[in-house]
Amino acid sequence: MQNSKIMEEAYASLKGKWVLAIGGNLLFAIISIAVALVGWGTVGADWGANITSLIFIPPLAIGLRIFSLNISRDNKPEIDDLFIPFKTSWVNAILAYIMMSVLVVVGFLLLIIPGIIASLMFSQVWFIMGEDKEIRAYDALVKSLNMMKGYKWKFFRIFLRLMGLSILCVFTLGIGFIWLLPYQNVVFAEFYDDIKDNPNFKNQEYIN
Repeated sequence: MQNSKIMEEAYASLKGKWVLAIGGNLLFAIISIAVALVGWGTVGADWGANITSLIFIPPLAIGLRIFSLNISRDNKPEIDDLFIPFKTSWVNAILAYIMMSVLVVVGFLLLIIPGIIASLMFSQVWFIMGEDKEIRAYDALVKSLNMMKGYKWKFFRIFLRLMGLSILCVFTLGIGFIWLLPYQNVVFAEFYDDIKDNPNFKNQEYIN
């Protein structure tokens, strides 16, 4: 599917769901900020925010992907979707985040471009873990890497389009982000479904 079509489908899927989508994304943002502030206030400014964020943000990020997928698929999205991974894949989410962070940081330390490529390769991990609650962290990374073969440039171009919209939101004093963030996450959900259903990926053995 063309990127323009993916973005059109995302916008169409939000019809009648904007209030719910905005509410879910705002709640994610509020919890993320609150978690960092609690860590900063209790453990210390140097490590507190990072430690508490490491514990709580990865499962919450998976929950946001579940929520966005349910919106894009018109599959009865609920705010409670955000908290499903805390019951099903909390530890795996943290492990996946640590592994991704190490690989991406190493990529950026080598050169900027390898870091960007690593970020693109692992961009589908949270969606994969949102759909498969039993998948191990390592296997989710490998599956994302294989899923993104031939699609990194396509995803990067979508990212650039959304970055252009982000720049426009700056001129609204940030108010535009209230609509852009849920739209962006649903666009990513549409992209995930598009490449996941590609027969070339389905025929791959993604676990080595």
